[in-house]
Amino acid sequence: MISKIATIRWMGRAIALVAALFTLSATSTATAEEIKIGGTGNALGAMQLLGDAFGKQNPDMKVTVLPSLGSSGAIKAVPKRAIDIGLSSRPLTEDESRRGAIAVEYARTPLVFAVPATTQATNITTEQLVDIYSGKLLNWPDGSALRPVLRQPGDDNTRQVRNISPALDSALSIAEQRPGMLFAMTDQEAVSKIENTSGALGVTTLALIISENRQVRALTLDGVEPTVTNAVSGSYPHYKRLFLITLPEPAAAVQRFIAFIQSPVGREILTQTGHWVP
Repeated sequence: MISKIATIRWMGRAIALVAALFTLSATSTATAEEIKIGGTGNALGAMQLLGDAFGKQNPDMKVTVLPSLGSSGAIKAVPKRAIDIGLSSRPLTEDESRRGAIAVEYARTPLVFAVPATTQATNITTEQLVDIYSGKLLNWPDGSALRPVLRQPGDDNTRQVRNISPALDSALSIAEQRPGMLFAMTDQEAVSKIENTSGALGVTTLALIISENRQVRALTLDGVEPTVTNAVSGSYPHYKRLFLITLPEPAAAVQRFIAFIQSPVGREILTQTGHWVP
């Protein structure tokens, strides 16, 4: 029989080995180089998927995708070194470039008008959108109440919708003054309100819907489906450009991650989540 002393010694060695392995694992995790990414909510879901795939190939690297900072927030954060990579849905202004950042367009995705997945509507026209935002059209064809979800006036999604037509521009100005309207501060909040509000209608991107598996439906606009194929061909002209914002000479880890985004694996992830690479 094994003596009690031998058993105690064996248990002591086993505990010591487990402790050593735990310490080694903790040290390895602690020393993994971290890449912090933040910016427009339209890009966060797909960037998380890219970061996860990159981490599997590079266990010495850790990609952290922060909650939505917005494009402007990301552009300000990069020169201050608060984040390593910013995500923007617009190019840099001349003043922003002078502050020490560069922008590289990495993908595009259709801008879409979306409704809850349970809503029966599948198509909308620009004329109907004008009537909805101006308050002339208050109900869906089935009689249910229409609930537009708006963004703040300076938001990039709002700017793009205003540029669709002068009439839509005017209608949005009216909508922003109407009482009882739903407003959202971030891209994720906007989609959540569309998702969870009966009769809601709002603006988002195909990439956000797919990458975050949101339970909303992108509407056909003026008879054209908002697919990547139609956007590339030009038949669906509304899309959002997505940029990587970095320092002029980014760290080696950042360069590795950008190279991964541009690799066949990275491009496939983008393609599967409603993007195309220009």
